Amino acid sequence: MPLRASVLTLLICYSASWATEFNGDQSERTPVFASAGAWMLNWSTQSENSLPKLFELRLFDAESGEFIGTITELQATGSGRKLFEDGGDYQIEVIAQNLSWTLRITDVDSEQAARMKRRAEGESTLQDSTRQFARQVREDSFESWRPVDDVTLLLFAKDETRGFRVTFAQSCEGLRDAKVLMFVSAGFGSGGELYDAVLLDDGTHCTFDRVVPTVFD
Repeated sequence: MPLRASVLTLLICYSASWATEFNGDQSERTPVFASAGAWMLNWSTQSENSLPKLFELRLFDAESGEFIGTITELQATGSGRKLFEDGGDYQIEVIAQNLSWTLRITDVDSEQAARMKRRAEGESTLQDSTRQFARQVREDSFESWRPVDDVTLLLFAKDETRGFRVTFAQSCEGLRDAKVLMFVSAGFGSGGELYDAVLLDDGTHCTFDRVVPTVFD
């Protein structure tokens, strides 16, 4: 039986015309990057050790050097996304301890940015909602689970002949060997609580990219 966690998260889906990626395994400040308009930061961390971890992202205006704010701070591995509506020249200061990290920065067009803003304000269109629910699964629609590898998770109904195939946009490191999963709540729908991510026992957070109803042989 799956364990459950009541943690609120927001899933944002997008496509991009350009991307800038930074990687590292220690604290440092990224080179300057520029965006003419809205942009998305997608970050992830990995670790193969059990030492205490620290990960923090701080955003700076590259022209003035002004500290804009802290993007995220946690003491575990995981991943996340954040939308920024204002273009400009920026740098991100990474504070990293006992983990490696990847930052991927992509532009977001005006239509995508507006859709994300509607969703955040609870004004999603029917098209927005369809895309969102294709990445969520209702709590009472499955009773057991089995990982295929680090990018695919199978969810089984009671009779184990039906269920869902869940895939992740990025590799969910450790999923293949997971013995315990905590399913993360995205809120409530008409049929009950909805899940859109999992937490591994080491704190790794992995967001669903696609949930497909499946009939198993």
